[in-house]
Amino acid sequence: MSNDTTIQDLPPCWRDYRLAIESGIDRIILFGPPGTGKTYGAMNLGLPEGGKSERLIVNEDITDLEIRGGFMPNARGGVDFLEGAGIRAWRNGSRLVVDEGDRASGDSLAILLAILDSPRSASFTRPDTGEIITPASGFSAVITSNIEDPDDLPPALRDRFPVAICINEAHPDALSLIPENLRTIAASMVSAESGRRASLRAFLAYSTMTGKIPEDDAIRLAFGPRAELVRDALRLAKLAEGS
Repeated sequence: MSNDTTIQDLPPCWRDYRLAIESGIDRIILFGPPGTGKTYGAMNLGLPEGGKSERLIVNEDITDLEIRGGFMPNARGGVDFLEGAGIRAWRNGSRLVVDEGDRASGDSLAILLAILDSPRSASFTRPDTGEIITPASGFSAVITSNIEDPDDLPPALRDRFPVAICINEAHPDALSLIPENLRTIAASMVSAESGRRASLRAFLAYSTMTGKIPEDDAIRLAFGPRAELVRDALRLAKLAEGS
């Protein structure tokens, strides 16, 4: 497994995720407040050596083309069948990350259920070649969602995922993407109660703007209504460094 952080150094929720993966669980739900790095963890953590992920962002307009595939015009004036994220993950034995899985409904839910079916039952016949594709060894799936209770997922979808983990803290590897002087503040605010919570994305945006525009503007643009909380935290951190 490719893990940059030892299991002893992980927050409890991420420790559970790693334990589940390393014990062979290949269907996991990561749920909880936004901005904690659920998608980052699903896409990058616990993959086998050389393993890859396919990301599928679920919304009201998602189509079969994105999930399984469909015909698209080619440069020759004809059409080619292009495989969607689900079938690519099957073919390559990759991890399929279903972002915002709670938003699946209607036809998209039915197609997702087929993609996430038991490997013994799952198959897809390419309409252009007749090739029958089944999940290759190593195929796995992770659903990410901002719901508070995994049972809020459609029942048939929930049933396919035996392990659900509430992610309420930032993963150290995700925190490493922001400057070191911000990591303690970010870790604290990512796991704070809703009125004080700020996402990792906000800290990434702030670090991108720092030094390019005035400091107050960078904080205001990145953190919005929580800007004053971040200003206070940064001020306290600078005072602590100088003491």
